[in-house]
Amino acid sequence: MKKIIYRTKKIQGINQAYIECGEGAPLFLIHGFPQHSHMWRKIMPALAQNFRVIAPDLRGMGGSSITPSGYEKEKLAKDMYHLINELELKEINLVGYDHGGGVAYSLAAQFPDLIKKTCFMEYTPPGFGYEYGLQPTRDWQAWQLAFFTVPDVAVQFIMGKERELLSWYFWHWSYNPDAISQEDFEVYVRQLQKPGALRAGFAHFGAVFDDTDHFKETSKTKLKIPVLALGGEMGAGGYMVPGWQQLAEQVVGGSIPEAGHWLADEQPEILIERFLEFFD
Repeated sequence: MKKIIYRTKKIQGINQAYIECGEGAPLFLIHGFPQHSHMWRKIMPALAQNFRVIAPDLRGMGGSSITPSGYEKEKLAKDMYHLINELELKEINLVGYDHGGGVAYSLAAQFPDLIKKTCFMEYTPPGFGYEYGLQPTRDWQAWQLAFFTVPDVAVQFIMGKERELLSWYFWHWSYNPDAISQEDFEVYVRQLQKPGALRAGFAHFGAVFDDTDHFKETSKTKLKIPVLALGGEMGAGGYMVPGWQQLAEQVVGGSIPEAGHWLADEQPEILIERFLEFFD
């Protein structure tokens, strides 16, 4: 079994943390909120039999620097670009999950020659589907998409209740409410309780209006690389392929059975199979 190694580099004035495992063609895995690179640990050793798997922590999350600004997807994508350059990689396969999907899309749109294939999971960009979650409906489950757009207000109400927030997240957005282990839950709570981490996490949501403007520009040229779009049966599965067909020319994918939002935790074996099939 390949060993997962933790690394950090000082790049463009911030500490950029990441974990990696294996050798071969590079496969980047970009996390979402409220998780960080830890979310990929169940699938990295298996993927490392075929790839050099690299899972960065986005700015403000995990082991990376917490900064006052810089959480627009365009800027986060440039953080990833600088990391790729630092690692002297010429071409990568790319996965973006949740808000990491927006970072992955921006990276592929800004630097198309750098990306061989990409997978987007449980995310469609604002302007192309995400915005519907901002609108109140009966049994509204995506309230945080709207509430967190004002990070300072959200922090005022939630600071000190990080455990309650994550309990709600992992319960309501899962097919199996026990999919996130207690050990993993504590890792995410501890990271979110660090000074400034809660606001940094919410800033990913607060960037939605700048992100919308950015994606309207990038969407003028559809991605030409192959795209795999995946969502959970009880998550965004039904929306992923039609959502990404607005933005890319070659889109395959669909739903992962018996999964909600937390694909890497709820159905790691299926995810490994789909990645190996698509990226190989």
